[in-house]
Amino acid sequence: MSTLSATNDVITYTVDQTSNSSLYISIHNGEVIVKAPTYYTQKQIQSVVEQKKNWILKHLKEYIEAENIRTQKVNQKPISILGKPYDILLKYEATKNPTLNLLNKYVEIILPAKYIDLDKTKIIHATIAKMYTSLAKDHIENMMEDIRHQLGFAPEDFKIQDLGDLLAKCSNGIITIHPCIMQYSREIIRFVITHEFCHLKYKNHTKSFYELMEKHIFNYEEIAKQTKNLKF
Repeated sequence: MSTLSATNDVITYTVDQTSNSSLYISIHNGEVIVKAPTYYTQKQIQSVVEQKKNWILKHLKEYIEAENIRTQKVNQKPISILGKPYDILLKYEATKNPTLNLLNKYVEIILPAKYIDLDKTKIIHATIAKMYTSLAKDHIENMMEDIRHQLGFAPEDFKIQDLGDLLAKCSNGIITIHPCIMQYSREIIRFVITHEFCHLKYKNHTKSFYELMEKHIFNYEEIAKQTKNLKF
């Protein structure tokens, strides 16, 4: 198998020489594949490709246009995961249920092809909410355990649950964390959880409460400024 390039319009293709008695050209996933009998020379193959140049370019263009439809960047503000911004990419495939992949700079949401003409706002929101819940389950427990060791006390239990506009709360010895907290940096998440731990000891924001917070948050004043508009 070898790769050649046509001189005009630079059509790159892969040659697969087989025992077939005829030559044919196909396009698979944007790649031009030439299957040719073993007795065909590279010059003969080049000649056929040049003869079929317009047909190849037409079908490559159709493939690219179809890919642009199947993959769309969502025109909205990037979402945040652990303090890092991610754009949203939508892809449409032959699948039954929406799925999500976390890539380097993108959140890739794969939707069933039948959704392509529908309003996808609610679907995107629900898929991202599930992602935050999954991330919270992976991260929160370890952070809770670390803070427990640091402070020397712990809640009776903790839950990950939608709290509306609240990021977290402490009630009856149980700490509840909203999964959307995963959009913030680890420092902010730790600050919020430590805040709820301190409520296990002090129900109100007394001087002793803040002294305990400052004791266990190294850069307390800086993070307090970052979180002043958050509800917890």
